[in-house]
Amino acid sequence: MKSYVADYNSRPIEIADGNGCYVFDRAGKRYIDFVGAWCVSTVGWKCKEVAEAVMKEVGRGIAVPPVFRFSEWESFAKTLVENAPGRRVARAFRCTSGSEAVEFAIKCARAATGRKKIISIEHVYHGHTYGAASVGDACTKAMGPCLPGFIKLSMPNPYRGGNSAKTLGQLEGILKNDDDIAAFFSEPVWTNAGAIIPPKDFYPALESICRKYGILLVMDEVATGFGRCGKLFASELWNIKPDIMCLAKGLSGGYGTIGATLVSEEIFAKCAGIPDYSTFGWLPIDLAGAKANVEIVLREKLWENAEKVGGHILARLKALESLPFVGEARGIGLLFGIEIVSDKKTKTADVEKARQFQDECSRRGLLVETSGNVLFMSPPLVLDEALADEGIAILESVLKGQ
Repeated sequence: MKSYVADYNSRPIEIADGNGCYVFDRAGKRYIDFVGAWCVSTVGWKCKEVAEAVMKEVGRGIAVPPVFRFSEWESFAKTLVENAPGRRVARAFRCTSGSEAVEFAIKCARAATGRKKIISIEHVYHGHTYGAASVGDACTKAMGPCLPGFIKLSMPNPYRGGNSAKTLGQLEGILKNDDDIAAFFSEPVWTNAGAIIPPKDFYPALESICRKYGILLVMDEVATGFGRCGKLFASELWNIKPDIMCLAKGLSGGYGTIGATLVSEEIFAKCAGIPDYSTFGWLPIDLAGAKANVEIVLREKLWENAEKVGGHILARLKALESLPFVGEARGIGLLFGIEIVSDKKTKTADVEKARQFQDECSRRGLLVETSGNVLFMSPPLVLDEALADEGIAILESVLKGQ
């Protein structure tokens, strides 16, 4: 059958419905959802409270362009600012996605400092638009040339031999010799890179260096925010106090296309004149879903469930490290990665085997994803231990060839 969607890499599973931590394909087959739309799902699928909020706004049936005011924008921005880590941020730019949130962060960092270069970590995904792709790892040769002014540091990934001292040394070496650096930009936990958790000493030392040299600290919490890593924001894990934060994904829980960029009052004042008009940024229908989602996350403290159930899952995943092709099982909150390797000594990545495991899991009713050779999991934050055990049992049987 001819396809009209520009689609290169989708898997041959057509999702037709969902409920809680399950999704269903067109034939009615039920899957335990350990993907959660890739760090999106918080309150689970078909949440009645969120659905009712969205349908109420649909009944009003309006779109408000940014040239006018809308009281719900103000109240939602207040909620985000008051719950952000570090209490540095004070304003919220409205946008539609994580990529757009990152673009705002880049614009704001440059406008506020008058400097043009931005430092980030290699292999970390920050979005697909040109600025986001250039600060991250998504600017491919096919779309090149990538934008200038972005400098990459090595990732302090302990499993691959990285460490804090090396990366922090690179950062300080650059800052000593280049006075045109606007900001350091990264995720507090490196999600798309394979659920990689930084060493405990990395971010406290990095923030100290940023403050020493007067550069801004930007945290991309698009994938990690709203409870994913066992705290409301993953920046809290390292007591990071960001100057700028990027939000999306868990901001809506999958019930709207919405993002936000939070900045300090000082940065906001210095950014007057940047293009900030986002036609569908915080469209009332999207905002209704996001607002209801965030209210539930805050009321139910879903990050606590992520920490509790995530710890239970990680204990079971760690036992898989005894298998000859599992290099490492890691996780924080409800974010997990399992390194699939062909040789545990050399740690040679085995992308094909990881994909085979992914596909066999789906055949048995469990959805997981891959990031290169890493089996990647980010289930809804409402997952309970009973269903977690059911999903892990499928994963174990697949990896053990049972």
